[in-house]
Amino acid sequence: MIKANIDFQRIIFESDTKKEFCPDTKLKPESIKKCLFFASEMAYGRGYHKSQSFGNSHYNRSPNEIFVNTFQGKLAELAVYNELSNLGIRPDKPPEFDIWGKGKWEDCDFTINNGQIRASVKSTKWFGNLLLLETHKYNQKGEFLETAESEPQMYDFTFMVRIAGVKSPKPENYLTLNEIDVEVTGFMSHSKFLQVIEEKQIITKGIMLGTPLLVDNYYIFAQDLTEVKYLRI
Repeated sequence: MIKANIDFQRIIFESDTKKEFCPDTKLKPESIKKCLFFASEMAYGRGYHKSQSFGNSHYNRSPNEIFVNTFQGKLAELAVYNELSNLGIRPDKPPEFDIWGKGKWEDCDFTINNGQIRASVKSTKWFGNLLLLETHKYNQKGEFLETAESEPQMYDFTFMVRIAGVKSPKPENYLTLNEIDVEVTGFMSHSKFLQVIEEKQIITKGIMLGTPLLVDNYYIFAQDLTEVKYLRI
C-alpha cells in the first residue's frame, strides 16, 4: 500500500520510495533513427500535436518540447512492444509512425487480441519514480476522456518506461547514438488504477518534482508497479 502524507518535494531522496534504474533493453540505431524522424516531423515538419489541456486552460508546447516528448514517448512504445513480443504477447500491430495532421491523434498505444485489450504507455526520465496521470483526463471509472472517439476509453494496462539520455531538443545530437538505455519499469492494471482513484492518491498542482506540477495528478510509485514478466493476457 502506498504511504499517505508524503513529502513529495523530498521523494527523490527517500530510499523507501526509490526504484533503482535497471535498463533491460537497449534500442539500436535503426530504432532510434525511426523514432527520431517521426519526432522531428511532428515537431518541426508536417505533423501536428494538439496543445496540452489543463482543466479549462490550454498550454501550447514549443516545437522543442514537442520533439523531446514525442521522441521519448515513441522510444518507450517500441520498448514495450519489444518486451511484450519477447514474452510471447503479440500486440495487434507495431507502434504507429504515420505523420498525422491537425484533427487526428492516437488515444491508445497498443491493442492486443484483436482490440479486446487496450494499453497505454507512459514514459519518463531514468530517475523518475512516479507514474503520473493527470486527474482531469480521467473519470471516476478510470476511463480516459481525451479520446479520438466519441466515448471515454478504458485502458486494461498502463505501462511505465524510464529512458536515459533524452533531453536535447536538437535532433542532430542523436544521429550518432549507437544505443539508448531503456527500462520497461512495470505496469498498472485497470483495477489497480481504480484503487488509486478510490484512495485519492493525488499529488496536487504546484508540488515541486524538479519543476512545479501544473495540474493535479494521480500517482503510483514505480516500485509498486507489477513487473512485465508477470503480465497475463
